[in-house]
Amino acid sequence: EETVLNYFDEKEFHPEKLDVTKDDSPMMRDTVEKIKKTIGEPRNYGPTPEELEEMKRQEEEARLKKEMEEKQEKERQEAEEASLRKQRQEEWTQRLNEVKREEFELLEAQSIPLRNYLMKHVMPTLTQGLIDCCKTRPEDPIDYIAEFLFQNNPQVD
Repeated sequence: EETVLNYFDEKEFHPEKLDVTKDDSPMMRDTVEKIKKTIGEPRNYGPTPEELEEMKRQEEEARLKKEMEEKQEKERQEAEEASLRKQRQEEWTQRLNEVKREEFELLEAQSIPLRNYLMKHVMPTLTQGLIDCCKTRPEDPIDYIAEFLFQNNPQVD
């Protein structure tokens, strides 16, 4: 005959009798310890397929959310860097233009005495030499101008 007791006898599982009415410990600690000694520590056989699916879904949502936040943070940083780079470029361009203007003004101021000297001492003789060169049309005009300047040098007199 097949009964539950025969099944357990065949598998060599013998019933253990515990009297839980005599246990006065908080939360039946003594009884729980006896059960642990008899059958061993409790085991967790893992989550159910539904729980696994839910855990995967939550992990995927968390990953997607994290990726989205990282992407937004990266875009924000790139925009911030681009505006900072543009601002620095504008400042640099402004300083460069100011330096160019100052250099031009300095060169203008430094060139005034040289211009005055050229206009007073060189240009009259050079102008006369160019006019003579145009009238005579020599084969080598550069050599002609050089000879003219040596012959008509007003400082040698």
